[in-house]
Amino acid sequence: MIRQEIFRQFILLEKPVNSALDEAFDEFTMTLARWKIVDYLNGAGQSTLVGIADYLSVAKPPVTRTVSFLEENGLVEQAPGSDRREKRIQLTQSGKKLYRKCRTALDEVQRRLLDGISDAEQRALLKTFMKIQDNAR
Repeated sequence: MIRQEIFRQFILLEKPVNSALDEAFDEFTMTLARWKIVDYLNGAGQSTLVGIADYLSVAKPPVTRTVSFLEENGLVEQAPGSDRREKRIQLTQSGKKLYRKCRTALDEVQRRLLDGISDAEQRALLKTFMKIQDNAR
């Protein structure tokens, strides 16, 4: 019974969390799909399309479309790779600037959503989510 309630609550979190993120990103013309790629590239420095897709556990075509949108809007650019066939992607200066603005907005959403949850509870929750993610693979 507890497993059912955990997953019910987990599923019910999706809409309000996504709504909060959409609201925070709205002024930046950012979506969750775009943010995931921008956030990943900010940490990774640069990556291939396959690398991004693997990290996000999604198929390559939607990543390619999203990266094309980001490139058309001057947020990412192709970087030289070790192999001419390899398309490496990195954030532009505009992309890095937008990342910082979005990060600030996202930090506020995270603060609000985690209000009243202790650091110990947050660490336990993170550990639990990571275990669920491992089990899902």
